[in-house]
Amino acid sequence: MKTKLYIVRHAETIGNIEKRLTGRKDYELTEKGLASTEKLAKRLSNIKFDVMYSSTSNRTAKTIEPLAKLNNLKIIQLDDLCEMYFGDYDGWKWEDVNKLSPQIKQRQNEINEISGIPNQESMEDASKREYDCIKRICEKNAGKNILICSHGVVIEGFLRQITGIPFNDEREKYCQHNVALNILTYENGKFEIDLLADTSFLKNDL
Repeated sequence: MKTKLYIVRHAETIGNIEKRLTGRKDYELTEKGLASTEKLAKRLSNIKFDVMYSSTSNRTAKTIEPLAKLNNLKIIQLDDLCEMYFGDYDGWKWEDVNKLSPQIKQRQNEINEISGIPNQESMEDASKREYDCIKRICEKNAGKNILICSHGVVIEGFLRQITGIPFNDEREKYCQHNVALNILTYENGKFEIDLLADTSFLKNDL
């Protein structure tokens, strides 16, 4: 039985424009972010969703709220869909991180992974957490149309687990910009990517 899965990164937040490590710290959507939620709703208005999930961060629930209203659905919030926890620097501006630990950004630029922060969640653990959670959702909702709103690092980690492509390869292809849309099919315990990190709909008029 084929299950259709739509996974979206949250819309732009104040934390994004302030260039913060926005992990478990939450931030309100910007005006641009709110406008993009309507464009997302228009892009997916022809899909009848059976169930919707988001992380427990309000920025994800707000992103798919217009679609929840359109489908008359309640958004189910799960902690396992939350962003990677950036430990002691969670919520910090990158400029402040760079003053204290410039090697962290340097390493990210080199290998596309964030590591070396005290008490942080590892990229591997965060990716596995997201993968396991999404697989449980699909098993529970077999044959349905599922919408999930989550976060950039963990969505990318989930997709790379499916393909086996490491974080340092094909970086722009897998990069999850705000409101990036991924469409997958789940069948017999396996995921197939039908659309990857699409933001073309954001260029269209409302």
